[in-house]
Amino acid sequence: MYKRGTCWEGYVQAGMKKKGSKMVPNCVPAGSKKMKEGGLTKWFRQKWVDIGSKRKDGSFAKCGRSKQKADAKRKYPKCVPLAKARRMSEGQRRSAVARKRAVANVGPKPTNVRT
Repeated sequence: MYKRGTCWEGYVQAGMKKKGSKMVPNCVPAGSKKMKEGGLTKWFRQKWVDIGSKRKDGSFAKCGRSKQKADAKRKYPKCVPLAKARRMSEGQRRSAVARKRAVANVGPKPTNVRT
C-alpha cells in the first residue's frame, strides 16, 4: 500500500481541528474558499507603523525597535496598521499613545491597550 498524505484525493489540508480528544487534519476541497485570507497572512501584509513617533515629513516611523543605540532612546511604540493611522485624528493618536505609555510594561510580553 502506498502513502498518499493526510487528505483524500482532491482535498487539501487547511490546518488542524480537534475531533474528540485528538487533533486531526482539517481536509477541505481543493480550491475551496474555506481557506480564506486572514489571520497572520493579513497581519503580515499590512504595513504597521508607530503612531507615537511622527517624522518631520509627516510620515510615521516603522513599527518596533531595534537594538541600535539610536533606537534605544525611542519611547515605547504604539503600533497600528498604516490605514488605521491615517483614519485617526491627531487627538485620537495622542490619546492612544498616552494610554499605551501610561500602562507600565511589566514582563517580557507587550501590553495591549485599546486604540
